[in-house]
Amino acid sequence: MIRHCAAVCAVAITLAISPAATAQPGPPPDAASVSLTPDQNRAVVLALAEVLRQRFAFRDRSAAIADEIEAMERRGEFRDARTAAELMALIESRVAPVVNDRHFRVRYFGPEMVAGFQEGPPSAEDLAAYHEEMRLRGSEIPEVRWLDGNVGYLRINRFLDAPPFTEKLAAAMGMLADTGALIIDVRGAPGGEPAGVANVIGHLVDQPTPTVHVADPGDPEGARTVHAQPRTPAFTGRPVFVLIDSETGSGAEEFAYDLQAMGRATLVGQTTWGGATPGGYRPLAEGFVAFIPMAVVTNTITGTNWEGVGVRPDVEAPADQALDVAHRLALEAILRDADGVRRAIAEEGLEGLGD
Repeated sequence: MIRHCAAVCAVAITLAISPAATAQPGPPPDAASVSLTPDQNRAVVLALAEVLRQRFAFRDRSAAIADEIEAMERRGEFRDARTAAELMALIESRVAPVVNDRHFRVRYFGPEMVAGFQEGPPSAEDLAAYHEEMRLRGSEIPEVRWLDGNVGYLRINRFLDAPPFTEKLAAAMGMLADTGALIIDVRGAPGGEPAGVANVIGHLVDQPTPTVHVADPGDPEGARTVHAQPRTPAFTGRPVFVLIDSETGSGAEEFAYDLQAMGRATLVGQTTWGGATPGGYRPLAEGFVAFIPMAVVTNTITGTNWEGVGVRPDVEAPADQALDVAHRLALEAILRDADGVRRAIAEEGLEGLGD
């Protein structure tokens, strides 16, 4: 669920929390071509056990998980991996079920890239480069358009708390300000961060609205409740539909879950991926890194989250048909109280959809 890009985004994190590691730009080496010795395998696995012991979000399980990984290593379960790719496959098949968290993964980035990791926020130079790349890639908002009947459509790839995203979002919401209903498409969206989710929800509410509580056992003083602050242009008092599918992950799931919990949107599509625990990459050994779930997110209304179960749609539809279904629902919602030219335009749009 994590896409590679340069600079800070090379370790782009789903439902990111600070501080995040940073890395040098460029794609990682081909893991299948990197040879490993048994001693190197051992170093990687033991480093993984230790970082999980120290940083895993669920401290009631972290020690037992680390102990089990160390026991696997003593039994020689990783010794025969000949390449970085083989070691990752063994970790996926044997360690991931023990950790039992959708965000957990181990990747090979290579020694050079891992050497650039640092605890703490990115440098001003890296942040500026990342923001520039965001702008050149559409600021994670690749599509804004009108659908027949005066329904707005907004595609969001990732939810971020960064000027390129918030500026593009405000511009998009301004373009759609006159529409009678709004469809927000997060099918296939891999995630984002709680503050980025709150930025979008802020355009849909008329008062400060708590969304999630984020608690990191490693930083008790950093526990916080995230609020969506009202933003302009506002899209309030009008129906909102959110498109989801099995590839909707992490922060994008939070967006759907939060809106569903507060009764602010109708979700259309398929049950989502099911990853709710925020975290970030941490270096291991020999050029390996692990994405470690490090904090617990709970919705302020339900008191729970979507880990392992996903977010269920209000209206089920195949992923490739979800937009058509939501479009019809949006037009029907507009027609419940529209009159005059707004009604005529919505009726025209509905007629165009056919049976």
